[in-house]
Amino acid sequence: MPLMEWSDSLDIGVEEMNHQHRHLLNLMNRLFEAYETEASFEDFFPILMQLRAYTIQHFEEEEEYMESIQYEGCDSHKLIHKDLLEKFNAHANAIKGSKVLNQSFFDFLTFWLASHIKGIDMKYGEKSKGLQKAI
Repeated sequence: MPLMEWSDSLDIGVEEMNHQHRHLLNLMNRLFEAYETEASFEDFFPILMQLRAYTIQHFEEEEEYMESIQYEGCDSHKLIHKDLLEKFNAHANAIKGSKVLNQSFFDFLTFWLASHIKGIDMKYGEKSKGLQKAI
């Protein structure tokens, strides 16, 4: 059973960002599957590092996109990204130390993905939709 499935409620109206969000969700689901099957540290840790690397890439590209559309909430969005990445790294470091995945990490991922996309990312998606209509 996946941690979370893509739904229309996660569609922010910016196809490239939707694609990246789907990829993040796929990596999270792969990691959750490793957790559920009690995969070894050697098996799940590379997935965790892929998720970390892709998260950083996604945040950078999302910030570039927000700047390109002159989204007025970009600075606060960047601070939220910074905070999320710090929390992710704290979880990742704890997992690396214990060599064990834990439910609190997946609670964090679920909250992050659902609330961040549905709440915060939708705002720049709305701006993007407005710009597309104006063209």
